[in-house]
Amino acid sequence: METPLDVTWPAVRDVMRTTGLSQARISQLIRAGHLRAVKTRLGWLIDPQSVAALQAERAANPIVQRRAREALV
Repeated sequence: METPLDVTWPAVRDVMRTTGLSQARISQLIRAGHLRAVKTRLGWLIDPQSVAALQAERAANPIVQRRAREALV
């Protein structure tokens, strides 16, 4: 999977904001290989294609959809 060089890889805090997941959960996903990431001296940077795939997977998950609806009530 190739990523163009002009694409910015978000930091963990950015992925936390866009996905609503905790830092601990994102770390678990990185360790499990569900999120492709590189560790820099400033922290983890996550492949934006991995984030998009995670968001699509979560959007298709009925449990996640139910929890989102319940949170609105």
